[in-house]
Amino acid sequence: MERTLSGTSIISDMSFELRHSNTFTCRDEEAALRVEAHFNNLSPHDQYEQQLRSLIRSLIKSPLPVEDVALNNILDLADLVFFGSKLSGRVRWEWSHPSQKRFETELIGTTALRFAAQGGYETLIVLSEPILKHPDYDRRLLLSAFLHELVHCYLFIQCGFNAKSHGGHTHGFHTIVNIIDRWAGSGCLRLCEMKANLNHFLNDRGRAIDAKREALQSHRHDGCNQSPGPQREFWEHAGFHVGWA
Repeated sequence: MERTLSGTSIISDMSFELRHSNTFTCRDEEAALRVEAHFNNLSPHDQYEQQLRSLIRSLIKSPLPVEDVALNNILDLADLVFFGSKLSGRVRWEWSHPSQKRFETELIGTTALRFAAQGGYETLIVLSEPILKHPDYDRRLLLSAFLHELVHCYLFIQCGFNAKSHGGHTHGFHTIVNIIDRWAGSGCLRLCEMKANLNHFLNDRGRAIDAKREALQSHRHDGCNQSPGPQREFWEHAGFHVGWA
């Protein structure tokens, strides 16, 4: 059974799914409309929206690695700005464990749903440390992956295991990521792309390495989600393959 660094299983609680799959009454479309209505009702100078925008911009510009505390702040602020505080106390996140090899070649992030120790339910996000902390990529890749998983968390919490349909990328999911993408600015986070073409997130170092690699190997990417990372398995497999194993 795969576990995170803290020893937490990343497998969804299947007994929970069997016993409670019918207890979530919010439909996918309804959950998305709630996000849209909440966001549209924010005041033009909402302090949390301004703080979230400022934080994301500063992280994108910074050459330093994103600290965990910054991701926790993004979680809290995004919850207030987009999700109407529905994530409060229901979302945990961790970095992948070195033994979880699929986070080197297959997964950028994944989300699981299970019982919470305090009762009710919670979600757990696991982020790929080898890919998202790799020095060839700028901070937008990590921010995009994290927000992508937060949308999954919201739909899980609102709709339960029904949010697994279409690989988790339901109509409601697309509606929500479009809202966030438009807010962030065209082409910034690319949340609307269900698989991450890592070419779009290369920093100066990564672009220089990729240019040399292209010159030597004439490797074509063709928008096929092949990733220009330092290892061939990164080129061929990295992307948003969100699953609930």
